[in-house]
Amino acid sequence: MDKYKFFKETLTRYQQEHLLSFFHELKPDEQETLFEQIEGVDLKEVEEASRQLTSPSSEHQPKITPIGYEAMVHFSPLKRGRLEERGLNRIRQGKVAVLLLAGGQGTRLGHDGPKGTISLGDSSEQSLFALQAKRLRLIEEKAGAQIPWYIMTSPSNDKETKAFFKRNHYFHCDPKQVCFFQQELMPTLTLEGKMILESPATISMAPNGNGGVFSSMKLSGVWEDMKEKEIEWVFMNNIDNALVQVADPVFIGFAEESGAPISSKAVKKRAPDEKVGLLCLADGRPHVVEYSELKIEEGIDHSLTNANIGIHLFHMSFLEKAMNFSLPYHFAHKVIPLVDNYGRRMQANSPNGYKLEKFYFDVLPLAESMSVLQVEREQEFAPVKQRTGEDSLESARKLVFKK
Repeated sequence: MDKYKFFKETLTRYQQEHLLSFFHELKPDEQETLFEQIEGVDLKEVEEASRQLTSPSSEHQPKITPIGYEAMVHFSPLKRGRLEERGLNRIRQGKVAVLLLAGGQGTRLGHDGPKGTISLGDSSEQSLFALQAKRLRLIEEKAGAQIPWYIMTSPSNDKETKAFFKRNHYFHCDPKQVCFFQQELMPTLTLEGKMILESPATISMAPNGNGGVFSSMKLSGVWEDMKEKEIEWVFMNNIDNALVQVADPVFIGFAEESGAPISSKAVKKRAPDEKVGLLCLADGRPHVVEYSELKIEEGIDHSLTNANIGIHLFHMSFLEKAMNFSLPYHFAHKVIPLVDNYGRRMQANSPNGYKLEKFYFDVLPLAESMSVLQVEREQEFAPVKQRTGEDSLESARKLVFKK
């Protein structure tokens, strides 16, 4: 069977044969590129995503209740010191790794390049990457041990990110302790669940969301590397928090002492209508409820006070479960460039397709319990979501240099 016939039959089984609509008009090298791209797509995964999109099941509405937490502001100096020493001991024993989610671009902030390369000052030494590297080194000095640093990039920013680190001498970190790995891509879909062609020879692809971190760890070999190093706790955080206390030993000690497989940091919700995800319990299991999921007509639940700030400690035993769990897709309705019936590239005027995203917090219900540490916003949370205003580059700059 020739290649074209094989791919035609395979795609037809998954109702995606339109990907070969312009095949015979392509040059031989373009044909080969298209075959390679199709080979790299998990068609069963696309079929499942398409099913979720076109035939959504009626979702069970769980009972949402507040989750228990401790506030660091109420820790006595004795307790804080005890937890810190416990965390430092785990670092000394080589049991802690840091995992940074850094696949985003700085486009929304008017920055041409990876989000981590955005500087809060006048030099790359004040970039988001540099700030996190500096805090990591401070903890390493305190513990007297090196901490493995895993950084998830995306295909669109991987090369630039690596070059930025090399150009800046890894911000005085040991290059051997830094491991880059890439987030996976998923095809974009039409409203009918069909894969989109962005050119006659190219399938439109987009990053699969921060929830793709678990499968990417497995595919890239990061998971095996962590096991070989006998890591027990993975500190995971996002690139866009300018105040994150990387590998915070107090938090590590808190997680150890709690006995829960996941620990999360939170800040007190700023206002009842603040648009943040909230840490809670859903039918008694750890959960993040998004602001958009709260039924405004029923009133805002003032008992849910802990805003999710994307800082978590995962025990390796829990991550093993997450690796084998199929996360649901969330569909982001976007304007996606595509080709018309004649193979001409066109730009829609309104959202015409979906990007398929997974969210890491959808694994939280796999845990029977989760400990939550509420911290002070001004000390540990300065999200960089826009150029000016609230939760912006401007507000983060003020908080960082105030410290």
